[in-house]
Amino acid sequence: MIYGKLAVGGALWVALSSSAMAQEVRKLDFGLQGGIEHNSNVARTSKGQAALRGLSPADTIYTPSATVDAVLPVGRQALFLNGAVGYSFYDKNDKLDRERLNVAGGVRGRVGMCAVTLTGGYTRGVSEFDDPTLVENVENIRETDRVAGDVRCARQTGLGVVASISKDWARNDLAFAQQSDSERRSMMLGVTYSRPTLGVLTIYGNRDKTEYPHRIIEDGYDLDAIGVTYERQLGARIQGSVTVAYTQVTPHLVVPGSSGKSEITAYSAHLSYRASNRLRFSGAFDRSVMPSTSVGRSYDLTDIYRLSADYDLGSRIKVNAGAAKVKRNAEGALGLPINQLTDSETESVFGSVRYQQSKRLAFTVSAGREERTTNAPQFNYTNERIGVSADVAF
Repeated sequence: MIYGKLAVGGALWVALSSSAMAQEVRKLDFGLQGGIEHNSNVARTSKGQAALRGLSPADTIYTPSATVDAVLPVGRQALFLNGAVGYSFYDKNDKLDRERLNVAGGVRGRVGMCAVTLTGGYTRGVSEFDDPTLVENVENIRETDRVAGDVRCARQTGLGVVASISKDWARNDLAFAQQSDSERRSMMLGVTYSRPTLGVLTIYGNRDKTEYPHRIIEDGYDLDAIGVTYERQLGARIQGSVTVAYTQVTPHLVVPGSSGKSEITAYSAHLSYRASNRLRFSGAFDRSVMPSTSVGRSYDLTDIYRLSADYDLGSRIKVNAGAAKVKRNAEGALGLPINQLTDSETESVFGSVRYQQSKRLAFTVSAGREERTTNAPQFNYTNERIGVSADVAF
């Protein structure tokens, strides 16, 4: 999903501004990765639905890729670039073979007492529709572009001001899927108060406008939010942030008989705990309004819960394990076909073991299981996966 959870965007602000204010260090890291992963259900649907789409559920995927992470300081500013370019090869379902690109870059630095970040990003790959109603959807390519600007004017102690503006474009190459092309504009303005002993408190207002320009009937929605974010670090072991926002969503196209506007309490919480030098825990949960990628839907109300743990078995081996749940409910829907997916709940468990052979070479073995239940049985599925990958850093 290309969009950030801007209904509860204050927590993101703290991370952006902290990195922009830190002293920049020159960095130029490149990497190569090769992965092999077997999935019991790459179609992410029932066996019958997979057959209608011409897919074999069980398949092995080969994914070579290259990465870059670069920072070039220039005076008080710095240019940065990070991303990955790769390709996915399917052993059986070669119609799913596609390139994968995810790149972001820009400039950040200081202007007077203000930290400023200007960012541009681009992604390209096979779309991940939750409701693939047509056989051709499996071959749809989805591209996204993003431009954004962020400003934070604040001292270590006292009042400050934060602001951001961004625009996102999402495009699909198949004619049917182009009805889900979207444009989103977002603005945020907030006031912060910081004290090293108490943390950072941010009160902000956010306005989004999302449009679907290629739908037969003009559609989209406006989102207005007022929220508060609090971030605190408790010693060297515990740190976290919490955001709560009152959000009002107004669809551009109102379903007859409905009130139109919806009032939603959005929230976000992220917590990390270092139990010892070897054991670490992290948890997060979010509720947010997200643009829909499906025809006939204005937006989705999405709830995400995630808990994970890392344990170091010596200096070379790291073990990770966790679980997650994602709930999506279609809102602002109009003219949905019968049995189209509108509500879903996906539960997953995952784990990995990473072996750091040397400073440059590492191997990872990973496994997981996910299960989705929906309002339409043909979109229910389970999928087990296991894979191995090798990473080389330069």
